[in-house]
Amino acid sequence: MRRREFIALTGLLPLGGGLKPWRRLASFWLPRFDRDAVRTVAAVIDLMFPGDGLPGAIELGIHDRIVAMADLQPMMAYGVFWLDRQAASRGGSDFLGLDEAGRTVALAAAFASEDVAARQFADTLRFYGGLAYYSEPAIKAAFSYTGPPQPEGFADFEDPPK
Repeated sequence: MRRREFIALTGLLPLGGGLKPWRRLASFWLPRFDRDAVRTVAAVIDLMFPGDGLPGAIELGIHDRIVAMADLQPMMAYGVFWLDRQAASRGGSDFLGLDEAGRTVALAAAFASEDVAARQFADTLRFYGGLAYYSEPAIKAAFSYTGPPQPEGFADFEDPPK
């Protein structure tokens, strides 16, 4: 008997549409990516890229582009769940119920967390948020030089920093 036949006989490998019931059941215990999650992601993006004299990420619609990434939605749902738990441990109802200082502390906890999924959530939003924000023409125009940061390379790379 081949390994594949053995696995099929023991039921370890659902055949055909066997995964569909499990996906439906998983929806009961996995966090959902709903309107509150979208609002929380927008609040995180706003916290990361507020603008400070330039248009903010929310004003530019950066959060809409990120929440539209379907592949990231399960990860974002868990990240929002994790932030809401952090807020509850600090006496808030959820992340959106915290003031800006509380949100900053909760987000910093996600970046420093031992929970890999929470760290991935924070890092992913920072990566895609930063990429989209600093690619915006309105933001790029605020910087006088748009070429590569080191057009001549690092000629003095062997010298200690000055």
